[in-house]
Amino acid sequence: MSTPTATVRLTETASGSAQPAGPRRTPRPSSGLLSMAGEARRKIPWWIAWPVSLLIMVGGGLVGTQIGNIVLGSPGDGSPLAQYGEVFSFGVTLLALFFWVRVVEGRRIRTLGFTPSKGGLKKIGLGFLLGGAMMGAGVGVGLLTGQLSFGASTHAVTGWGSLLALLPLVLVFILQGTTEETLTRGYMLQSGARSMPLWLAIIASSVIFALVHLSFEPIILTNIILYAVFACLVALKQNSLWLIAGLHAGWNFFQGNIFGLPVSGHGYATSLLSVGPSAHSTDMLSGGTFGVEGSVFGTLVLGAATLIALTVFLRRPRRKGADRPGEVMIEN
Repeated sequence: MSTPTATVRLTETASGSAQPAGPRRTPRPSSGLLSMAGEARRKIPWWIAWPVSLLIMVGGGLVGTQIGNIVLGSPGDGSPLAQYGEVFSFGVTLLALFFWVRVVEGRRIRTLGFTPSKGGLKKIGLGFLLGGAMMGAGVGVGLLTGQLSFGASTHAVTGWGSLLALLPLVLVFILQGTTEETLTRGYMLQSGARSMPLWLAIIASSVIFALVHLSFEPIILTNIILYAVFACLVALKQNSLWLIAGLHAGWNFFQGNIFGLPVSGHGYATSLLSVGPSAHSTDMLSGGTFGVEGSVFGTLVLGAATLIALTVFLRRPRRKGADRPGEVMIEN
């Protein structure tokens, strides 16, 4: 266990010698993800920002869906083309958020959590693979226990013939994951943490994220809240949304377009595999028509991920030397 530290600021006297100005409490380090929002010329309070976020989420989705229907010709749910409608629903939502942040708040879009980084795309790619691995773990347990089985779901395009169709769908899910993470772990978390304790901003924004999925089964709500808390911790530790946006995309893509399971209750026409609940399965274990997020196996995966993320988040980096020039760290 590390010992507490105190910081003493040294001030220079007229003779040039350094004298201690008295002890002061070292402030708790804040996440760069949160401090980025301080650039705003107009700081919108959370009780306005959060309803605006929901309005953007719902309104952008509805408007984007209508635009998509016009462009794509209103494809039915069973059509492979229907999934591309999400480009319009999530695209309009993200653009609406960008407009609000840039014009109303007066800050740069990148302050939502997309810090300039040469490794940004690599982090999205790494997150995508991590999300796929997490989903693979949940599906793997389902297959091993007999709750899920191959050939238990139907799709318009499946097998090796779906590979070409899957490539552009990766980009669709990256847009989807980026939009949801930017709204919640970006804008809502930043706005909430400005005027409430960080833990409360994490919990409150996570509960809202779960509720907007409009499925109120206890296990589903629990799992989505677990994911949201996990996502907050990852974003805060990373000081950006790059990694978690990719992870979100990978989780959904592998669930819906690789394994063929519903994604938060939505089935897709294109999938490499045809995994689904077996004939003797129970919804609590298989996830039923909701997908892995509705299963106990999802709880195990997300619970473990959240515990790991919390441990990493709370781990304090070892300090080397003084915080700033003119300060020294004195062990008590």
